[in-house]
Amino acid sequence: MVSDDGILIDSFSIDDLPNDILKGVYQYWLDIKGDHAMPSRADLHPADIVSLLPYVNLIDVKHDTQRYKMRLVGTETVKALGKEITGKYLDELGDMEEHLKPRYEWIVREKRPYLISDRLLWAGKSYMNFCSIGLPLSQTGQDVDIIMYGSCFEFPDEI
Repeated sequence: MVSDDGILIDSFSIDDLPNDILKGVYQYWLDIKGDHAMPSRADLHPADIVSLLPYVNLIDVKHDTQRYKMRLVGTETVKALGKEITGKYLDELGDMEEHLKPRYEWIVREKRPYLISDRLLWAGKSYMNFCSIGLPLSQTGQDVDIIMYGSCFEFPDEI
């Protein structure tokens, strides 16, 4: 999948991830996944990844209404956006929807992780770079009902 803001990489290894934060999120997902196609939300224990939580986002997939709800938005994402969006639906977030919805739909359809690295166009901050790993969660093992993201941002004062 190629979009206006970057290339979505759907075949990668942990060594392809650019930093220890994303490697930690991905390794945790692999650990809780075990032999299953996808882990479930019940497998996820925030106490196990306290140091990673600022970089983690959980998105509920509402299949009946075809909507996506921001269940948990990590503090690093809030800092990058400049606003809190926990509890909001993607379709309530204006321009963000056109950039993020195709990615959400891709992971729901493909049921596998992806990696993307690019400028933060979806938040109107093209001067910032980000890298995210999208990871599917499934209660049934069949349908993605939560998308877990690990996201890192390059803030201007860090460049």
